[in-house]
Amino acid sequence: MSTQTTLATIADLERHPGRCELINGEIVEMSPVGHDHGMSAGDVYSVLRAWARGKAFRVLVGDVGFHWSGGQVRAPDVAVITEEQSASAPRRGYLSFPPVLAVEVISPTDEWSEVKAKAHGWMANGARLVWTVDPVSQTVDVFMDGRHVSECGKADRLDGGVVLPGFSCAVSEFFA
Repeated sequence: MSTQTTLATIADLERHPGRCELINGEIVEMSPVGHDHGMSAGDVYSVLRAWARGKAFRVLVGDVGFHWSGGQVRAPDVAVITEEQSASAPRRGYLSFPPVLAVEVISPTDEWSEVKAKAHGWMANGARLVWTVDPVSQTVDVFMDGRHVSECGKADRLDGGVVLPGFSCAVSEFFA
């Protein structure tokens, strides 16, 4: 007797309750985050939001879904999109364009290989810059141009380079 697996679709994901992503045809439930994760995501959002005021960028938080190739939908902890992208975004459903910056806050249960794979996935799907934020080590890893560029410690400064011109902050601001 053979069994046939039916792959989940974006429509299935839209009907699914709770916090989920669509990965390789499977709806993957995301567990609620803990204190340190939530604090860091909030701090990253606040710093980016303060910088973006009056600029041609919008900052998103709260697991906004983005279409990836292969019918996948993934959601960063924080994302930056352009004002032009924001104007064309659907009011409902997932975004069909990539963020210019995807920020992933690492949870204690995340394996580095998975974090790195997701960062590379963001870049493969059009994100120009990816930051992985680790509340435990209080570091930020920077990915750009398809590769891991640097690791910044709490005493370092982080800048947006050509992707977020004029953005700069102390890494410690993400762990306030």
